[in-house]
Amino acid sequence: MYKLPINIIVAGVGGQGNVLSSQIIAWAAIRRGYHATVGETYGASQRGGAVMSHIRIGEEKLGPLVPYRRAHILLGFEPVETLRVGSQYLNPDSSIVMNVRPIYPVEVLSGLLEYPDVAMVVEMVRKMCRNLWSFNAVELALEAGNPMVMNVVMLGALAGTRLTPLKTEDYRQAIVERVKRLKDVNLRAFELGLAAVQPK
Repeated sequence: MYKLPINIIVAGVGGQGNVLSSQIIAWAAIRRGYHATVGETYGASQRGGAVMSHIRIGEEKLGPLVPYRRAHILLGFEPVETLRVGSQYLNPDSSIVMNVRPIYPVEVLSGLLEYPDVAMVVEMVRKMCRNLWSFNAVELALEAGNPMVMNVVMLGALAGTRLTPLKTEDYRQAIVERVKRLKDVNLRAFELGLAAVQPK
């Protein structure tokens, strides 16, 4: 577990539920009695552009953006985005929870560019941090009942790592309070993510 204050970054692309995830983490922290701030940065504004959220949790107010090389935890929703953001914000003491299912940009789908080998991306990511949990969160979301709840699978995995002072129930309650629909599906997704990072 990291000591407060804790800097978390959620990195992915538009449409993956990045912003909702960051809001749930912050709300879970606030419910627990901590200060939490959220800052967001966007690439291309359309669906598929890079999206990055900064969550900072502490016992007093913090600025909204995580300084370079000062992230404790990176939730990577997309492999190449995990690598790109990690190269800027992580240090050797950082930890990563990573979805290995890629989202191919238009340039790859049209044949102009080639997406890198995911196994190679995972190995590169592994070299830049202390702890790495990597798995296919989209498959678990499908198992929960909807591929769109991949972000909540990732929240479950974050809870399961016990890297923050937030309890599993803090996340569950924040999901119930912040998610407006498909609550049962989202809670199943959370439990599957929680199990994905537990020792076998």
